[in-house]
Amino acid sequence: MRTQQTRHSDVSLSSGDNHRTLASTATYDSALERFGGRRIEATSSACSKSSACSNQVLVALYESPPYDLEVAPMDFARLSINLAGVPVFGAIASSRSRNYNGRRYSLFYTPAGSDAHWSKPRHSRHCNIYFREDLIEELADGRTAQLSPDCPLLDVHVRGIKPWIDALELSIGEPGPFADDASLVLAHLIVAKLTCVPERRTPTLKAAALGRVRDYVAEHLGETIRVAELAALTDLSVGRFALRFQASTGVLPSRFVLSRRVEAAMGLLRDSPMPMAEVAVACGFSSQQHMATMMRRLVGVVPSSVRRRVCGRPE
Repeated sequence: MRTQQTRHSDVSLSSGDNHRTLASTATYDSALERFGGRRIEATSSACSKSSACSNQVLVALYESPPYDLEVAPMDFARLSINLAGVPVFGAIASSRSRNYNGRRYSLFYTPAGSDAHWSKPRHSRHCNIYFREDLIEELADGRTAQLSPDCPLLDVHVRGIKPWIDALELSIGEPGPFADDASLVLAHLIVAKLTCVPERRTPTLKAAALGRVRDYVAEHLGETIRVAELAALTDLSVGRFALRFQASTGVLPSRFVLSRRVEAAMGLLRDSPMPMAEVAVACGFSSQQHMATMMRRLVGVVPSSVRRRVCGRPE
């Protein structure tokens, strides 16, 4: 494996009188290094400080052991490409943290100025393409595309770019100027492709169907609630229902049910003398410990603290 290196490391990116160094990805690199990860190789297009240079791109190849990574906001956009199939848990900016399959070729786009949190359970390898958001606007040319400056991409797969990703992974580690040129051309092609793929909007559930689902959940909290049962209320397959439900509410059906269980449990803990174990059963939790774990995870409190605020003493 070649040692860490950045070619054209003196490259800076200008915007009027503000010069931002695109080749300096220290924010990301240092965050990854804390968990034993490292940048294997990087290359960027050269650009004069006096020019607009919105088409400047930097490509970096990384590998890392398992990590729980917090990345602070950066001045430029970042397109991450999974090069190894590793599950991912996390979120970009204000999106909810969730699990992603993270297969090879999965794309994760972090807009400029957005923080991110990622967790991976095993060794991983990925490539980052850094660029100014102006590049998206130039390439999109007014189209509403899958890649847009303000909208993150999470675990997206796009047809037609797998051969480019394969070639990018090979070229970025090769010596010589032609390999550099190939890496940069491939990175531009990938970004350009994403600005040509129309944005896919998932249909939402009709208000009546969404109401039936919410009512059913409220009436059956103490029972096992299966997604298939909720899907049947809308006359959709489980897969289509889950997608449309998430598009309508911002959460998956399982997360919605869990949230309703936690809300109901907190209400009973505040407003009734019911023992905690009975509260857990009434709200559909498998045990008092399960209720406590889910409550701590979703709202940051435990049942005893909710009961203590009302009664002045723990149960």
